[in-house]
Amino acid sequence: MRALCIRETCNSELGFSRNWSRRNASHCPNPGIAVGAVRTGSRFGLGDKVSYRCSSNLVLTGSVERECQDDGVWSGMEPICRQPYSYDFPEDVAPALGTSLSHLLGTTNPTQKKKHHENGTGTNIYEALNSVYIMMNNQMRRLSMNTAAWQEIRHAIILLTDGKSNMGGSPKVAVDNIEEVLNINQKRKDYLDIYAIGVGNLDVDWRELNELGSKKDGERHAFILKDVKALSQVFEHMLDVSQLTDTICGVGNMSANASAQERTPWHVTIKPKSQETCRGALISDQWVLTAAHCLRNAEAHPLWRVSVGDPNSKWGKEFQVEKAVISSGFNVFAKKNQGIPEFYGDDIALLKLAQKVKMSTHARPICLPCTVGANLALRRLPGSTCRDHESELLNKLSIPAHFVALNGNKLNVNLKTGSEWTNCVKVVSQDKTTFPNLTDVREVVTDQFLCSGMQGDDNPCKGESGGAVFLERRFRFFQVGLVSWGLYNPCGSSDKNSRKSTPRGRVPPPRDFHINLFHMQPWLRQHLEGVLNFLPL
Repeated sequence: MRALCIRETCNSELGFSRNWSRRNASHCPNPGIAVGAVRTGSRFGLGDKVSYRCSSNLVLTGSVERECQDDGVWSGMEPICRQPYSYDFPEDVAPALGTSLSHLLGTTNPTQKKKHHENGTGTNIYEALNSVYIMMNNQMRRLSMNTAAWQEIRHAIILLTDGKSNMGGSPKVAVDNIEEVLNINQKRKDYLDIYAIGVGNLDVDWRELNELGSKKDGERHAFILKDVKALSQVFEHMLDVSQLTDTICGVGNMSANASAQERTPWHVTIKPKSQETCRGALISDQWVLTAAHCLRNAEAHPLWRVSVGDPNSKWGKEFQVEKAVISSGFNVFAKKNQGIPEFYGDDIALLKLAQKVKMSTHARPICLPCTVGANLALRRLPGSTCRDHESELLNKLSIPAHFVALNGNKLNVNLKTGSEWTNCVKVVSQDKTTFPNLTDVREVVTDQFLCSGMQGDDNPCKGESGGAVFLERRFRFFQVGLVSWGLYNPCGSSDKNSRKSTPRGRVPPPRDFHINLFHMQPWLRQHLEGVLNFLPL
């Protein structure tokens, strides 16, 4: 049985060989036999193969041959035998396409009209795919095949056809050329998805579609839809993120006509006792991350409200708070006897909403680093660690980042690390009004904080505390910090659109400090166990 042996232990510590696993007939589960299919092969050990064919006049979709792999999973897609003129349902096709296109959700403008070819005189699939190959080849030459930029691009091709190819020759040649230019091999299969979709009740060739579609473990890439209306329903379903089984994190609508809330749909407003005092970020469909200093009286949480979505439209909704979790290490007066009137270490808190938020273009979670969801968004290998995420997201001395202003606009900061961090925080000692006897800046600004507010940065206002400090990577957004405290408040009036510029020569110069979520991992894992799936540290 598979559970008898952990692969790494068997191979390295006990010295068992590949042949031992081959003798283990249950290394992979019985792959089964679909109705109407005939299977060749009855051994299910590591490396064993099974093949399939369909009886009578049925057509096979899925994998003709499957191999038992190291992880106990059969390669390819389960084969199905079906009638030549059967159709797929749009609601089944949309999630399959969403597997590789999820990072585009929210960046697509759903109001754009989709065009389709109506009066074709022939079907030349080779020419269509060859045009894609030429475009990729030109792009590859501009970027150079060996550059990291080219190697990191993931490609998805959706091939729509109204019948079998009757012109241009075999389209498989063009597919082979595309795979070659993208350097698609066993380790890089995830960098190309080809979806072959037949549309209409003409002579659509199942066998050809199945050959052209990508062959990935557990994923289907060939479909036939009844008509153009069904095709439209597929894309409408894909754009409706509320219909997705798994919540996709870090997706913001970056199109020109998107509202401020659509651009940062994780952004929420926290209203203790009906007063707007703080901001926060959705990190799941029921949990909000914010600053501890926003929630001084945790027992009053039944009176609090959290506004999710656009407050100026039907997309906004207020939620009651079921539970507040405030870091036990937070005590704003912890260092008062040291002459430090306010200290913001461990300034972090969680709110559990009384109801789950229905995902939409106006409300969806941001990606939290060190989680499986963020790992998928970063397109990293499954074995990645929290340290890998920190190395990728905070990899420079000055990192461009953003926070959300009172009026919903996205403003800019540069987060400082290393020697730049030291230079950023040292001006705190110049604030003689707040810290008249401070001798060691690190008594106030510990390594829990990221620092911003130097030249060219926007400064958060008092009411923006608790909001996400986030980065953009690969068209997705990742929260690396949360707004905690600062030396300068640019919003002195009640006007959300009024921000004062920093007075010239101000002492101390403005600085802002944000809780670094990489340094709060133990606390986050303790309280979000079962909510988010965390990577190893």
